[in-house]
Amino acid sequence: MHQDSSQSEPDPARRRFRGVAAFLLAALGLAGVASATPAIRLPQGELAGESWDLISRLDSGHLVIAQAALSNLGPGDRHAAVLGFLVDPDGAIHRFKRSEPAGKWTGASEGRLDLRSIALEPGGSTRRFEVAKDELGIDLTLASGSIQASDAGSCSFELLEPAAPAAARVRIGAGAEPFATQGRVALTHRWSTGLESDCVLRRVEVFVLEPTIGIYFAEATAPDGAVSRRLVAERDGRVLFSGDPGPAAVRWSAEKGFAPPESVAFSAGGIAARVRFGATLGSVDPIERLPAPVQWLVAARTKPRLSWLRAPFELDVAGRHVSGEAVAKVTYSNPLSTRVAAHSEE
Repeated sequence: MHQDSSQSEPDPARRRFRGVAAFLLAALGLAGVASATPAIRLPQGELAGESWDLISRLDSGHLVIAQAALSNLGPGDRHAAVLGFLVDPDGAIHRFKRSEPAGKWTGASEGRLDLRSIALEPGGSTRRFEVAKDELGIDLTLASGSIQASDAGSCSFELLEPAAPAAARVRIGAGAEPFATQGRVALTHRWSTGLESDCVLRRVEVFVLEPTIGIYFAEATAPDGAVSRRLVAERDGRVLFSGDPGPAAVRWSAEKGFAPPESVAFSAGGIAARVRFGATLGSVDPIERLPAPVQWLVAARTKPRLSWLRAPFELDVAGRHVSGEAVAKVTYSNPLSTRVAAHSEE
C-alpha cells in the first residue's frame, strides 16, 4: 500500500509538473490576472467551513473532479481535506484523497492549501490544482479571472471560473510517463459561518465545459422549501448571461432519501439548454473526512451526500446546435424525509 511522504518539500514529480505546466500556461497565452477575492477566507466559528469544487474536462477525454475543504468542526480549527477522482475516457476511475489536521497543512498565507501530496491554489495570478502521488499525478494550471457570480450571507458563494482554459499534465500509474493536454476548468468557492444544512437542503449544479461554450447552472432548495436558481453562460470568453434564468423546468425523481434529478431545461441570454442526468460518476459522505470523534455529533444535525453525475446536454446558441456531455454535482445536506413532487417550478 502506498504511503504518502511526510516531507515538506515537493517531490521530483511535482517539481516537474510545475515546470511543464508553467511552460504550457505561457504557450496558451494565459496571462496572469490578479484575483479580485481573498483566495482563502478562513471563516471564524466552531461550525464554520469553506470549500472549493473543481470540475475539469480535458481534451484527452479525461475528467478531473475534486473538492477541497476546511472545517472548524471538532478539536482544533481548520482541518483540511481534499477528495476526488480522475475519470478515464473508458470510464475507469482513479480516486484520490488526503486530510490533515490544523498545523499539518501549509500555505494559507500564500493562498494555497498544501496537503503535501495534494494541493489547491485557488487565488493569485494563476490557479493550480496538483495531485502528486506515486500512482497518480495531476497538474492543472489556469489564469485567474474575474468572479462571475456571487451570493453573500451565512452561506456564501462565488463562481470563480465557469469554464476557464487550462494547461494540464497527467500521469497514471507508478513510473508512467506523464502526458500533456489542455482543457476547461470550472471552480466554485463556498464558505459559511455554520453548517450548510442551515441554508441548503439540496442543490444541483451543471457544468458545461466545451471549447467555446461554458455554462454554469444551479438550482438550490432551502430547508423551508424556497428555490433559487443561477445561470452563467459564456461563449468565446464573452458573458452572454449571468443571473436568475427565470422559469426553468427541473425534474427530480419522486423518491425519499437522496432523490436524484432527472432533467433540467432553461433558456436565457440566447441559449436554450436541455440536460438529462445519467450515470453516477462518484458519491461520498462528507462527514467521513471529519475527525472520528466528532462524526457522530455532526450526524445528529446533518447527513450529507455529494454525488457527481454524467449529464448529456443539447444546446441551441445563435442558430447553432451543440450536443455533448456535462458534469453535474448533486448536494444533499439531509435526505428528503417526505415524498416530493417530480417537478419543481417557480
